[in-house]
Amino acid sequence: MKLILLLVTFFLSCQAACIDKCECPKFSELNTYGVDYKEDVGCALSATCSTIGERMYIGSGWDTTEIQTKSDANLEMLVFRIYSPDTGDMMTNFGIICENGAWYATKYPLGISYLDENDERKENVGTPEEFNGRKSLLETVVW
Repeated sequence: MKLILLLVTFFLSCQAACIDKCECPKFSELNTYGVDYKEDVGCALSATCSTIGERMYIGSGWDTTEIQTKSDANLEMLVFRIYSPDTGDMMTNFGIICENGAWYATKYPLGISYLDENDERKENVGTPEEFNGRKSLLETVVW
């Protein structure tokens, strides 16, 4: 019986120790502009705007996303956005996760926006239902 209690205590302490570590780089190491964030235990953090801006966006390249490249894209940048500064915590809105040592977005509240071959912006293409669950590497976070 003592052996069982000892083993249970050991495994629980190992799990508790693992929670404190995050395999992703500090969120501050991303290109973050106008974003306030508070890091917590493990990979938990909250992030909101620090300045009132026109819009918030997270940038990711076509080669670092699970979203299929649009046929008319100029392949420079994939951008998905939240347009209102008072929309809440970006970690929740964009479904930001830490996986394999990198930060990813998994939710696309307004679809995606990108530049086409003529450098004209295509705004809010697609729906959350179409893209949610697909991962896009966070390269830039701007408010």
